[in-house]
Amino acid sequence: MERLWALIILTLFIGAAAPQVTGYDVTGKVSVEISPNSELLSVVYYLAFGRSDPFVIDRGGYLDEVDSYFAPYRNHRAVQMLREHLEKAASISERDLRLFYTEYYLLLCTEPPELQPWGNIDDPWTLDFIEALRDFARESDFMAFYRTHQNYYREDLGIYTNALSLLPPDEFLSRYTDVSNVRFEFLHPFLVAIHGHSFNPVRDGVQIYGAGGMVPLVRRDPQRTAWSYKTARDTMFGLPLNRDYVNNTGLDELIYLGFVYHELGHDITLPGLYANYGDTYSLAYLEEAIEEDMPYLARYDIHFWDRTGMIYEGFADGWLDFALSNVDPDYAALAVWLQRAWGEFWIDEVLQLYGKYAAMSVGNSVPIDDYVDEMLVDLRTMIPPENAGKIYSERVPVTPLRAFDRGAVTGKVVVVYGTQNPDPKGTEYDRETAELIAENLRIFYSQWNGTVEVSIKADVNVTDEDLGSNLVLVGGPYSNSLVDELDEDFPLRFVPVGDGHWVLEKNPGQEVYSYVLTENDEDPVIAGELGNITGTAVIMAVMNPYNPGNYIVWVAGENRNLTALFQNPTYYLSSYEIWSEKGIEIGFYVQPLASP
Repeated sequence: MERLWALIILTLFIGAAAPQVTGYDVTGKVSVEISPNSELLSVVYYLAFGRSDPFVIDRGGYLDEVDSYFAPYRNHRAVQMLREHLEKAASISERDLRLFYTEYYLLLCTEPPELQPWGNIDDPWTLDFIEALRDFARESDFMAFYRTHQNYYREDLGIYTNALSLLPPDEFLSRYTDVSNVRFEFLHPFLVAIHGHSFNPVRDGVQIYGAGGMVPLVRRDPQRTAWSYKTARDTMFGLPLNRDYVNNTGLDELIYLGFVYHELGHDITLPGLYANYGDTYSLAYLEEAIEEDMPYLARYDIHFWDRTGMIYEGFADGWLDFALSNVDPDYAALAVWLQRAWGEFWIDEVLQLYGKYAAMSVGNSVPIDDYVDEMLVDLRTMIPPENAGKIYSERVPVTPLRAFDRGAVTGKVVVVYGTQNPDPKGTEYDRETAELIAENLRIFYSQWNGTVEVSIKADVNVTDEDLGSNLVLVGGPYSNSLVDELDEDFPLRFVPVGDGHWVLEKNPGQEVYSYVLTENDEDPVIAGELGNITGTAVIMAVMNPYNPGNYIVWVAGENRNLTALFQNPTYYLSSYEIWSEKGIEIGFYVQPLASP
């Protein structure tokens, strides 16, 4: 898939007419906007699929106004065409892919209603759809609606512009490559969560670097802020999000800036990667190591749909880490751990290579993109094929992501709720939470090519065979007898402190790397831990001591309401997360204490 994407963006030609820029200029060469082209697509998508669609963002009153203004056009040809095109997708992941390709092509057009292509669009369906969109925009006077609703876009644009000001791309990239003929444009939708993507055509002789779509939150970049919770969507499964977040605009800006520099990483490396297919394919064993451990991930994540897609992602992620270490080293370190958790066990070497070749780029006055082939060769030397599996096992943390992938392979997950709470209502609440978790898991496994049995059992009914399977334990030691039996060897455990309160205590024998997401806009991420505090909820993954090839995921809280916080446990890339009103602690370990 990434090779196809590389081919598309490398074969765009110079057009005659440049679109009008209606966004904010961050610097003379950097602009960001809620793109009218993207938002036109979003409105048509919304008319086709409605409010409950997993890609549609709940924008409150804006949705009401879209409903009112565009009601006469619900059966327009553009709406019907888009609905039919996307309903042909075999999965939500494929719909995601089709939608972002459509947006990319629309960004190669002038603004509505003209929508005249200035870049190379040779797909017949897309050309027909653009013609239908042109009619829709004219008939509805879409641009009048767009211009009179700018106030709705301000919160997102404020985050985008502030983030870009933290590390202006023109200034940062000028240190390592020639940007004298480059303009940076970031063009985003508002109403629909379109997959974020790089955007780097040539227009009127000027190279464009930038991005379209939105921050790809939830899975590779998990939402953990009030704003990202509002705007994030699970565009792989359409599952709901948990309400574990902090209110921190500074963290919002870092999340967006990370997205920006990931996409810019594609811009500066894709030509070199594309030109050196042989060396790129010689690293396919890196991706194969992930697929061997997490075959379901490789099925539902579009970046694995090509043998070297994750190599491209690794080079983009390495640039993200290199760039953001100049802004917030703790956030960059956290990003590295999240990338390892997605399977990128080579990310440390990629980051090291960026440091090496960035210095050479400056010292030799050579664009860093000229060194891509050397980086590929060096990476193979640093992680040879015979060592890949060992390094993977030493670096990729234990996570719910890996645990539930293993559940697909074994075909069985048992969700266990506790019955030991003397308050019958507590047991009933935990059973209801278990049922919600099980239902979300059944949806999660819907794209697997085999059968996965997700069952619910009370702790007193668990068999010896169940104990060795992949388990989800619901409730703390006070309510769940299996947790009470096992938590001495868990990296975390609840201990009573009186007056009905419990704290999460760390096992001193476990090596953990942890970070805290704060509510301090000036210092959103710090290395460290929350300490012994009350009022917490936890999700944690460990290897199953009864069968270390499988996993246990533990979901619990100080009370039944906090236990219910993690009803969708499928998208966590940390070994554990502790939520509290004082912040969120995210921790990583490679071999949990529960393993032999």
